[in-house]
Amino acid sequence: MFTDKLNVMLYVNDVEKSAAFWQSIGFAQVSKQEMEGTIVVEISSTPTSHVRFTLYAKEFIRKMSPEVDCDSVPSILFEVNQIDKLHERMTELNLTVGQVQDMGGIKVFNFADIDGNYFAVSGN
Repeated sequence: MFTDKLNVMLYVNDVEKSAAFWQSIGFAQVSKQEMEGTIVVEISSTPTSHVRFTLYAKEFIRKMSPEVDCDSVPSILFEVNQIDKLHERMTELNLTVGQVQDMGGIKVFNFADIDGNYFAVSGN
């Protein structure tokens, strides 16, 4: 039945720019392919991760699957090591980044991608 692999589809305005954004904060491009006249990029936090993001152009999804809500983003929480170092890196890149907060001994912060979608980070 289900495996331990998970692929989250993110619908973005510009796949190439979105892939560059994710790579700037430490993700790696796993694959890049052309599909029905559009570029699709798969990224992952590590080469061995079982969780991947596939970046699709919103325009493509609206054409191929008009019933899909391309403007909703799933709530995603990343778990990281060295949260302060990641926060510092994102701040230096002039990204939209919230302050690191302590939530009962766990540090957390939010950040936005280039499409204005927010994600959360927790770690030590």
